[in-house]
Amino acid sequence: MPQRQRTEFPSLKVVRPKRMYEQIAEQIEALIRNGDFAPGARLPGERELAETIGVSRPSLREALIALETLGLIEVRVGDGTYVRAASPVSAAPTWIQSKDLGPGPLEQFRARRAVEPACAELAAAAATAQEIAALEKCLERIIATIDAGRSPAAEHARFHVLLAEASHNSILLSVASELWRLRSGEMWETLRRRVEEPESLAKGIAFRRRLVASLRARDAAGACAAMQAHLDRVEQLYFGPEDAARAKPPERTPRSRRRR
Repeated sequence: MPQRQRTEFPSLKVVRPKRMYEQIAEQIEALIRNGDFAPGARLPGERELAETIGVSRPSLREALIALETLGLIEVRVGDGTYVRAASPVSAAPTWIQSKDLGPGPLEQFRARRAVEPACAELAAAAATAQEIAALEKCLERIIATIDAGRSPAAEHARFHVLLAEASHNSILLSVASELWRLRSGEMWETLRRRVEEPESLAKGIAFRRRLVASLRARDAAGACAAMQAHLDRVEQLYFGPEDAARAKPPERTPRSRRRR
């Protein structure tokens, strides 16, 4: 029997679905490459750019974070967003040549909104004295790190993972651990460089003190409310006040206030 001739195909690449922020960033990159935004040019304000593309401002901000992380634009605090003078506009498209940056910060944050209030609520009932003491020790390290002028990002992650452990729910712990692992990525590093400042860090310390006090008092409602207030604040800090409510899920009602 004659051997079937093997057909030679050209080299193919695996195609993956593009996330929303990648699609937005790709459009802005195309404008840069086409000369609509020349190197050194200031981009339109977020409101105007979001309306032009037809997306929410938080989603646009996520795309701008990606472009800044990839070195195509720079954000000058109090001035605006500019195309970098040395943008690699002659190179192959960024979204083909670059590595996958993973789920965007906004997508990750929405998952935190679903998970962390539940962790706080459950921990108020389930945490052992040793687990609460571990959270207090972690808070002390956060304060010492900030006082030393260093970023507390690693201890922040540890605090929230300890909280998830104190919930005694292995699924919540798994999800929370993955979310905080993702926060060590490049896009979050870009965000932290832009927004970490003394006033915000002080508010973060106050939140953690309130949360730990609620855990010690076995106050599920207080722990849940502390976490929700914290998430409200940092959502505006990272993604801006407009359109924030669109990403916010309905308020959780702690078990102590639910009808049986």
